[in-house]
Amino acid sequence: MLLTTGVKGLDRLLAGGVAKGVILQVYGPFATGKTTFAMQVGLLNEGKVAYVDTEGGFSPERLSQMAEARGIDPQRALEKFLIFEPMDLNEQRKIISKLKTIINEKFSLVVVDSLTAHYRAEGRDYGEIAKQLQVLQWIARKKNVAVIVVNQVYYDSSSGELKPIAEHTLGYRTKDILRFEKLRVGVRIAVLERHRLRPEGGIVYFKITDKGLEDVEVENWKNRED
Repeated sequence: MLLTTGVKGLDRLLAGGVAKGVILQVYGPFATGKTTFAMQVGLLNEGKVAYVDTEGGFSPERLSQMAEARGIDPQRALEKFLIFEPMDLNEQRKIISKLKTIINEKFSLVVVDSLTAHYRAEGRDYGEIAKQLQVLQWIARKKNVAVIVVNQVYYDSSSGELKPIAEHTLGYRTKDILRFEKLRVGVRIAVLERHRLRPEGGIVYFKITDKGLEDVEVENWKNRED
């Protein structure tokens, strides 16, 4: 079972959409569309959404705007989302553990946005991240839901590149990985870094509108923001 992203290019990149039973990691710099992506997948598919918002990025107003622009009743859209707002690492751990009993056949998606924010703020090691990912992996498989984990980036001075936080820890548990970037002209780009069925390196372009994320036809785009 696949959940549509609402963007034809992204669905093709992901071999049809966001898969149930596995964890999809979406990472990238600020304002590249990661939260909008997660909200949109929840909005456009059947089933309830458990949304763990660690950064205060979930916006009911934005979700209502996206729903209305797509001809979806905003109130019904909001009622699909079960929002959790952990204020620290300990609350986050408890909430993710509680999801094992909360998630039932009415749910199709779990989102953690982002998994690493409190770890970064509290200066912890990534051992607890691994434990929470193990719980999320269990939920994905046993409850047959899609799990989207949003991740932040940091500047790696040794390579001069932006890299995902806890790269190896998350990489071990996340079967599918998307990287979002911004182009100078305002167009966003999604790069497939890993997938169970697709070769890595696939690229699609999209834009952010009132509807959320939409396809954009772009040819010969070579200049990306640093």
